[in-house]
Amino acid sequence: MTVLFTPLGLAYGTLYSAILLVRPQRVIVVTSPEAIINLNSTLDAVRFYYSRCEIETHVLENPLDGFGEARHLAHELAALAEDDNVINLTGGTTVLQDCVRSVADILRTQEKTVREVAVIDRRSPDEQRRNPLTVGELVEVPPL
Repeated sequence: MTVLFTPLGLAYGTLYSAILLVRPQRVIVVTSPEAIINLNSTLDAVRFYYSRCEIETHVLENPLDGFGEARHLAHELAALAEDDNVINLTGGTTVLQDCVRSVADILRTQEKTVREVAVIDRRSPDEQRRNPLTVGELVEVPPL
């Protein structure tokens, strides 16, 4: 089973692209109270093309400087790993990104399979705001 761990910020096109490009069976979303408002409409758009995944959402109360909260959550999220784990490094605040990146670090210490990816959208920022639900590109981030 493929699990996608991903942050969700206010630019929700990243989540849309990540799900459609990875095609996981489960998606673990780490988001903020402000950004979660975009989750349902994004998932509705995803399900038009791909409906074979479970979604689990975790909200960080302090997405701007809550690194302690994020790292604590990362340990909980690592317990949800499966055989194939994909960590999306793009989207959301630095704290949200640090949370999912910490999941990757924890899984590596457990010798689990981890791939890190980034979602790239080469369009102008104005075009991205006008039409956020456009699939971007998936870039594999090589391990150190």
